[in-house]
Amino acid sequence: MKVYLDDGGEKRLIGRADVLEDCGPVFEVPLFGAASIIAERFTIGGVTHLPAGGTPVVERAVLAAPGQPVELLPGWQPLAS
Repeated sequence: MKVYLDDGGEKRLIGRADVLEDCGPVFEVPLFGAASIIAERFTIGGVTHLPAGGTPVVERAVLAAPGQPVELLPGWQPLAS
């Protein structure tokens, strides 16, 4: 699944992670201890693209907040520089 940084409502593609398309609205990454208590929670939401001359396309993606450690996501791959 693609990973976007959600900064004030503007979404910027920053990488990709091994998160299944059919997961719920929140993806939890257990850090340590009881998973239900100590975990990093990532929002799964829609990103709308407006292709030139086409109809809007919505894709499901991970929406990371500013400062959120995306490196914790399984199979994290940043965009190639």
